[in-house]
Amino acid sequence: MGQTAHHGRMRARAGAPLVGVALLASTVVTGCGSSLAAATTTLAGVSDARVVHADGVVVSAVDGLRLHRGDLVRTGPDGRAELRTRGRVVYVGSDASVQVLDGARSDLRHGAVVVDAQHGPGLHLSVAGLNVSARSGTALRAERSVTVRIAALAGGAGILSATGRLLGVGALTQAVVGGDALPDSTDHTPLRLTDDDGEAHAVPSLVRDDLALDSLAAGIDSTGGDTVRVVTAAWHAPIAALPAGVARSEQVLPVVIAAASGGDTSAHYDEAVLLRTDGASWGVVAHRLGTTAAAVLGALQAFERGAATGQVGTVPAALAFLAGVTGGSDAGHGGAGGTSSPGGAGSVSGARPSPSPTGSSDPIGSTIDKVLKLLPTPLPTATATPTSQLPVQLTPVPVPSVPALPVGSLLTPAPALPSH
Repeated sequence: MGQTAHHGRMRARAGAPLVGVALLASTVVTGCGSSLAAATTTLAGVSDARVVHADGVVVSAVDGLRLHRGDLVRTGPDGRAELRTRGRVVYVGSDASVQVLDGARSDLRHGAVVVDAQHGPGLHLSVAGLNVSARSGTALRAERSVTVRIAALAGGAGILSATGRLLGVGALTQAVVGGDALPDSTDHTPLRLTDDDGEAHAVPSLVRDDLALDSLAAGIDSTGGDTVRVVTAAWHAPIAALPAGVARSEQVLPVVIAAASGGDTSAHYDEAVLLRTDGASWGVVAHRLGTTAAAVLGALQAFERGAATGQVGTVPAALAFLAGVTGGSDAGHGGAGGTSSPGGAGSVSGARPSPSPTGSSDPIGSTIDKVLKLLPTPLPTATATPTSQLPVQLTPVPVPSVPALPVGSLLTPAPALPSH
C-alpha cells in the first residue's frame, strides 16, 4: 500500500501509449503529403514580430500575411504570433524564432511554441537536430534553449534523433533532451504546465483546472494548520509526512484529489504523491487520476461540512457528496487529455459550498470561498476568438494576462525555460 508499491503502476500508465506513438512517429505525419506541403500558412494574432524572407528582406509581421517557404518568424520580448495552416495553429511565444519550411514542416530555432494539431493536419517540427512529430489530433509544446523540452499536452508525440533513434512521449508527460542525445529510457517525467497563452488555447480545461488547483493550494497554505488537521484526520490510511519547509498543500491536496477521483483512493493517493514528487503540475495530477478541479473542490467541501457539524469529514462522505453533486460517480471526471466537466470545463457551480454553520471563522470554508472567487471562467477557443482579443505572451515570460484568467496574489508566475 506504500508509495513504492504503486510506483510501477504509475509508470505503466504513463508508458502505455508509447508503443503506438513510436510506430506512428516514424511515418509521415497525417496528411503531410505533397498537398499539405504546398498548403498556405498565414499569420494571426501578431504582436511585436517580424518576418525575414529567404532573400534576407525583413518586413513587419501583420495579421493575414501569407508566409512563403523559408520565411523566418521572429518575435520580440513582448511578442507573439500564430501560424495557421488548414486548421492547425502554431502559437509562437516571445523571444522566439520559427522558420516555415513548407506547410508540413517547420524549424524551431529558439524559444517556445505550442503546436495545436487537434483540429488540423500534423506537423514535423525540427528542434536542435531532432525531428518532433505532432500528429493530427494531438497538441504539444516544444522549448529550445540550453536544453530541449518536448511536452505532450494532448495525445502523444514522437521524437526522432539524427542517428535514427526514436522516442515516444506519452500524453501528459514530457522529455528533456540535452543536445541531440535522446534519453535512454522512455520513463518520462509527468507534464509541467506553464499555463500560458498557447497552452490555454490548446488545452483550456487542463489549464483552467491547473490554475484553480494552484489557487486552492495557495489558499490552503495561507489558512494555517487547521485545514491540514481536518483533512488528514479523515484519511484512514498511511499518509506521507510533511518535510520541513514544504507547503501544507502538498499534504492536503493529494488526499482531496484521491477522494475526488474515487475508486481505490489509497492507490490514487500514492500516485498523486509520486506525480508531485516527479514534478507534475496540480492540474496534471488531477487529470492523470481522472478528475477535475470542480470535483476536488467538492471533495474539500465535504470535509469542510464534516468539520462544521462537529464531525470530521471522511473519504466515503466526500465520495457520497460528489455523487450527489455530479449526478453520478463519473460525472465530475475529466479525461487525461483535458476533457470538460459537466456544465463547462472547470465549472464549479454544482460544488459551491453553502454558508458554514460556524461562520466566517472556519478556515476551510474561507479557503474555498477565496478559491471560488478566483476561479477562471472558460477560455475562448482559438477558432472563436477574434485575433485582436487574444493574449500576447507565451513562455518564457510569467503567466500572461489571458482574458478571464486571474493573475492575482495567489497565482505563481510561470517557471522559466529549463536551464539543464
